[in-house]
Amino acid sequence: MIHFRYHLLSLTAVFFALGVGILLGGMAGHSWFTVGEQEVLAKMEAKYDRALKSNNELKQQMNRLLMEVERSNEEVIHLMAMRYSHDLSGSKVFVWNQPDLKLAPIKQLLQSVGVDVLPYQEGATVENGLLLVFAHEEPEWVSGLPAPRRWLRIEQVPDSPAKQWALLDKVQKLLAEMRLEHEKS
Repeated sequence: MIHFRYHLLSLTAVFFALGVGILLGGMAGHSWFTVGEQEVLAKMEAKYDRALKSNNELKQQMNRLLMEVERSNEEVIHLMAMRYSHDLSGSKVFVWNQPDLKLAPIKQLLQSVGVDVLPYQEGATVENGLLLVFAHEEPEWVSGLPAPRRWLRIEQVPDSPAKQWALLDKVQKLLAEMRLEHEKS
């Protein structure tokens, strides 16, 4: 049998725990408890504000860098125009492309060096000019073009100044070869 003293102690412990629970529950809304919550919220708001400020600074820096890249690209295009305008000015270049390829920058580049850019329709003749075929795979009608080869297939539209420079170099070489053949005949 359990002694009365243990019953009294366990009853006292239950009432003591109940009192502590009521005391803590009643103090939850008091200022000393909410001060801690306020500090945590203030720290989180400060971190959020710093992150927003950093994000805005990075956006501004990115915009400045994009403007510098655009300026550099314009300078490269100007250098290309100076380099190739003498050799390519007045030349005809016919352009054919697959519908999914956007060629506006390439056409603008070719026109900036003095090249007459003309659209090419399948089956048309390429007279005194070069044909640029922008296609992932070689179209079937290209094999029916007359010899000598006066066309160049480009798989991807040149998207960087270095690739555009290389394209202009190839165009210049092919047009120079065509001029030599024309002078010989």
